Amino acid sequence: MTVCIGIDGRVLTDRYHGIGRVAYEWIRELSRMPDVRLVVFTGTGHTRRFDLGALAREPSVSVRPVPAGPVDVRQWWRWRRLLRSSGVQVMVYPYHLGASPIAGTPSLALVHDCIFEADPRFAPSPRVRLAYRLFTSLIVRTSAVATVSAASGREVERWYGRRVPSGHVIPNGVDLDRRGTPDGRRRLRDEFGLEPGYVLHVGAQRPHKNVPVLVEAIAKVPETRLVLVGSADERFSDEVGAAITRHGVGDRVTRLSFVPEDLLGSLYAAAGMFAYPSLVEGFGLPVLEAMVADTPVLAADVPVLREVGGDAAQYVTPESATAWAAAIAGLHTDAELRSRLVAAGAAHAAQFTWCAAAARLAGACGALAKDYRAAAR
Repeated sequence: MTVCIGIDGRVLTDRYHGIGRVAYEWIRELSRMPDVRLVVFTGTGHTRRFDLGALAREPSVSVRPVPAGPVDVRQWWRWRRLLRSSGVQVMVYPYHLGASPIAGTPSLALVHDCIFEADPRFAPSPRVRLAYRLFTSLIVRTSAVATVSAASGREVERWYGRRVPSGHVIPNGVDLDRRGTPDGRRRLRDEFGLEPGYVLHVGAQRPHKNVPVLVEAIAKVPETRLVLVGSADERFSDEVGAAITRHGVGDRVTRLSFVPEDLLGSLYAAAGMFAYPSLVEGFGLPVLEAMVADTPVLAADVPVLREVGGDAAQYVTPESATAWAAAIAGLHTDAELRSRLVAAGAAHAAQFTWCAAAARLAGACGALAKDYRAAAR
């Protein structure tokens, strides 16, 4: 039986990094399933990352504009009318704060992480943190909840008392073709001045990413370059820039706010290693993207990255610059360790596909629609 699934596509912008990627890949894969019809509700945000036109051309996809931001209380009343007129049976919100508690249609809200809850430093302000927690509490009480990792599921239960069913844990996939090309490496050199062998980090510049520890570590490893890719978040002070100045490594750290999607595979592949010192994450997709590109991974020793990286990464105490420096220096010189991590990483990452993620999502939505019909009888 065909199920009509609505997707809140207002996160398909440059602002919503990981959540936007999840939404885009879900939509692409769901659009290929014969028993799924999609209605994608788009906003007005700008994107350089996603081909929204290609999504709209899929026969099973219809696009409906929504003149409201992804987080806007005024939208709550609009959703009921929008969903009823579009025939949506289950509505999926890739960013849970976009959900409406009064939509009148079964909803599946993705609580990607509990980063703001983990530490006050990780929220832009105490007021934002309080509002976030209040709205999240409301949404998890009025919607079915999904997460991208078992670790995030445990955090949702810890902070909000809502258990996430195992069928609603939907791990991210990774593009297995993203391995880089010789032309891509040439473009990295010509357009961005990047020569192979650097230490790479990919992610928005926010406090929970813990990037200053990498800057301090690089200061302890001579003749090593660090490349940081990700936009700054203007709601936070520039701790990364301050660390670069404090440790005097401005000549060895390159900061890029944006790299085109078609160069990301080459960006990972040209790196000598990928370093990911996050203190908390919802999933940590760049870990798998690096593995696909045959780049060895150093990751923070925290539960969610252990879950995502498995035995295919080397884990480092997250807040110790000395430990990161030792791990970086060791991986530079230990060819056997590098080879082992590269081989293990490729095999491990191959288990994570967007097709499997979309299938789990479709299954969860189908079950919600069935339960709703049964309750309405």
